[in-house]
Amino acid sequence: MNESYLFEGLVYPERAQISLDWGMRFMHVQSGKEAKAQISIILNKIVVWIDADDEWNILDLRNVVKNIVQTELAIFGFFKGFAYDFEITRGLNRKLGVDLVFGVDIPCIVDRNKDINLETKILALKPKLLGTEGILVSRCLNDLVSAMKSPDDTGFYCYRAIESLRQHCILKNNLNPKNKSEQWKKLKEIANCSEDAVDPIKTAADPVRHGEVAKLSSDDRAKLFLQTWDIVEGYLQNC
Repeated sequence: MNESYLFEGLVYPERAQISLDWGMRFMHVQSGKEAKAQISIILNKIVVWIDADDEWNILDLRNVVKNIVQTELAIFGFFKGFAYDFEITRGLNRKLGVDLVFGVDIPCIVDRNKDINLETKILALKPKLLGTEGILVSRCLNDLVSAMKSPDDTGFYCYRAIESLRQHCILKNNLNPKNKSEQWKKLKEIANCSEDAVDPIKTAADPVRHGEVAKLSSDDRAKLFLQTWDIVEGYLQNC
């Protein structure tokens, strides 16, 4: 059974024009599935054709496509000194009736936070962004954005975000900078989370931190996001 998928996207900034064309075979590490990709970038407009022997979860395949395009842009950027960004905006499979425009949202987080008062949350957080301690909170929040944007590195960025809060905890509570056990204990106490709450996030981060390949499905990412958001929000509310 042959399945054909089409993905569309855009390279930013559009004022820095780029055109590339290449093809490749690839394997999805998590599932072991293989497929063929043909990628065309013309004046920053991305089109990717995927020919696969099996049906794929469109979100998992979107993440694979993002990794393929990101790697090529990284190669180009390395030699040219250009820092491009991009997004995959749409995925289609006419045979399966799939035609999905991808948003910037992470559904599990959107659902988690659907009833919050956004204005109240933002007003409470803003004072915590000031001074040296605020730099660490800002880094945490920016790493969480990177976690949302980088499927393969989700664990890495989620864990580094929490590590920034550990550094914040040291400054805020005048802790011994060499006593990590004390630091983690205090952070978890402030965040009102369990003793082992950080463990699955660290487990997901460790392979990537050491240069290994991550094996995260969409469901794995959702669990990571919810675990991380609970810890970060709990800490920021109470610190």
